[in-house]
Amino acid sequence: MNFFKVSALGLVITLMGCAEGTSPKLVPVPNSPIEEVTEKPTNFTGFNPQVDILFVVDDSGSMDVAQENLSNNVYMFADAISKVSILDFHIGVVSTTMEDCSIVNSKGGCGHLAGAPTFVSKTTPNLVQDLSRRLLLGTDSPSGDEEMFSPVIAALSNPLISGFNNGFFRPNAYLAIIFITDAEEQSDYSKQDFLSFLTQLKGETSKVLAYGVIRTIANKYVCRSREPLEDPKLEDFLREVSNGDKAQSNILDLCEPNYGKKLAEFAEDIVNRSAGRIRLTRVPNVKTIKVTYGNQTIPNDLEKGWTFEPASNSILLSKEIEWDYQGGKASLSVNFEVIDVMYPNK
Repeated sequence: MNFFKVSALGLVITLMGCAEGTSPKLVPVPNSPIEEVTEKPTNFTGFNPQVDILFVVDDSGSMDVAQENLSNNVYMFADAISKVSILDFHIGVVSTTMEDCSIVNSKGGCGHLAGAPTFVSKTTPNLVQDLSRRLLLGTDSPSGDEEMFSPVIAALSNPLISGFNNGFFRPNAYLAIIFITDAEEQSDYSKQDFLSFLTQLKGETSKVLAYGVIRTIANKYVCRSREPLEDPKLEDFLREVSNGDKAQSNILDLCEPNYGKKLAEFAEDIVNRSAGRIRLTRVPNVKTIKVTYGNQTIPNDLEKGWTFEPASNSILLSKEIEWDYQGGKASLSVNFEVIDVMYPNK
């Protein structure tokens, strides 16, 4: 009985306060909980990741065996790149020669992409055979200097980027550079010059990936009886742009016996960094996320599907997803209900 009397009294006092002509005011409650508002699903369609891959191949006299090794094992690289059908890739080849360009242009000299057409893509017939032929540049370079940075800068600058090499480079694509050499980098560009060029070219360093099949300073006498390496410029560059993952080495010993497998690991790393992450612009209700590729539904699965990474607000795609090839016209989309976090006014 006492409880009901007190409650009734409180009700009367409240009503009297309203009847005195003063409108009740809404007072913020300290430490009130966050309000979540769910909207209609938002579509993120047309996720078509792109990567431009440039091989820089030493064509000096000591590289005949290394070139043949590269050519014979590139099928594992091509397979790892091409099996992810959502990835739109261009692959081009240049040599380390930067002299007597009128003679060596057809073989990738002076930044001119080797072969015709000048690059291969996901639509190239007989991709592996075509790429293998391009990588066999020969070893009759007229130059005694192996330049690694200069051909890249030439290939990706005017007049070549909009002329002879037109179509290879895409501003919004990732850029992956793979160096194959047994020598030091002998161009006039410093490591910082090269980094600055690539950063300015792509707008952000995360869009630049770099790998090397080289002789390192530690293994300077391996492979052939040549003079030891003294200048670590190329190796230093590769270690500085190690793609942010110390567990994933971006340097392969030129004499590595398990060559093909290591090349495939480079390809898998390129795929993972260019096509393995979808950054969302809104916070999703994770339970409502649906990922589709054309008419294929990608499952929420750690090994063969997608997972959500809250820290980066990203969808992560597993490298083991079995993509249903749909003629190259399918795109990947992510649908979900949006959660907007709204805080009360203080």
